Amino acid sequence: MKVRNRFIAFGALWCGFVTLPAMAATFEVPRSFEIMYVDLESAGHFGNDFKVDIDEGQHQIVVRFNKLLRSGGDTQKYQSEPIVLDLQFEKNTYFTLKAPYISTQKQAEANAKDPQFTIYDNVNGQDVDYKQQSLKTKSGLQNTRDFVTEIERLTAKNSPSNTNSGSGSGSGSGSGPVPAPVIMTEDVALEMMQFWYNQSDEVTRKDARIWIADDMYKPTVANIQLEMFQFWFNKADKEAKKALQVWLVE
Repeated sequence: MKVRNRFIAFGALWCGFVTLPAMAATFEVPRSFEIMYVDLESAGHFGNDFKVDIDEGQHQIVVRFNKLLRSGGDTQKYQSEPIVLDLQFEKNTYFTLKAPYISTQKQAEANAKDPQFTIYDNVNGQDVDYKQQSLKTKSGLQNTRDFVTEIERLTAKNSPSNTNSGSGSGSGSGSGPVPAPVIMTEDVALEMMQFWYNQSDEVTRKDARIWIADDMYKPTVANIQLEMFQFWFNKADKEAKKALQVWLVE
């Protein structure tokens, strides 16, 4: 009887395994890019800002260029408009986004007008065909934008921009140049630190608090939330940093 019960238990466990959804494909971007959404869900549900594991099939992945760049004698955060990619993943696919190296604001602005990158299949060693669309540039603070709603409108079946979307390796999007994204230069360090802290998970928040107290501390996580928090903390003056510390203990 014990042997029979063991077989039944093993059979139930095996059925549970075989019915689990398998993550059959991977998509990865370089650290100068950020994966924002997979099928309009946060990339964090599938991995992190730089690498996600997904099911085989058709997927919509939203990425953007996101890097600290030198402009004159200053360093500023530069973010492109979100780029919507339509990709077909087969079983065991491993796609990597490959882009030219960009180190200056001028290069970033030129690339924003005509995004240059390829999607490379690491399994068969070939470039991948894809479709892309870019959101239109909007002025003002970018953290107040509802990107999901904008993406839904952009990719709606009846959207005129859908007929102008680019396709293929390295193709552009839309008809005509895309305006350069706005670089935020307002003195909003405290607001931005609070925003990115609130966007973080508990592990990232803990790393951020330790890092504030000890700048030699090596964070255990690597994501856009922590990177942006550190960026704005380094940009903040003493009063903003003090106000942040008070806010954190409230």
